[in-house]
Amino acid sequence: MSDSVIFELGSRVFCSDADCGELLQFVVEPDVPRLTDLIVCSVGGGARLVAAATARPTAYGVLLDCDRTAFNRLPAARLRDAYPPAVAPSLPDAQTRIRRGDHVQALDGDVGRVLGLVVRCEDGAITHVLLTAGHLWHRKHVAVPVDYVAGLGFAGLDLLLTREHVAEFPLV
Repeated sequence: MSDSVIFELGSRVFCSDADCGELLQFVVEPDVPRLTDLIVCSVGGGARLVAAATARPTAYGVLLDCDRTAFNRLPAARLRDAYPPAVAPSLPDAQTRIRRGDHVQALDGDVGRVLGLVVRCEDGAITHVLLTAGHLWHRKHVAVPVDYVAGLGFAGLDLLLTREHVAEFPLV
């Protein structure tokens, strides 16, 4: 994961001249899989769709390659589950949204919740999904290789692993 970066949901997002908001959701192209966009809840309210290529994670949050004025001109984004499915405008079929706290289902039941993604710098390909796994008093953060993700199900991500296999992954 040395040539990769970690995008953690809930991180602060900064423009070159101001705090822009909080990273709320990822927009991914599941066939590749590749991170295409970030959905940022703006400080002034509402949400903006930000191209992943213009963002880079730092120790303090996510830094965008634009100023606050340019950020405010980015397309508005509606948050997933903010509207009934019949009313909400959808993204193109080849794209899916992932948000913090989405359930992660193993073959034998619930295994944890989504925390973020590990993305390869050169092409934006997702290499791992970061999740919180385990019981309330024994939680751990693990990075599951994207090869074990079957897809996005009704309640979140579906894995091709059992809970026992996930428990064997090293801590992040």
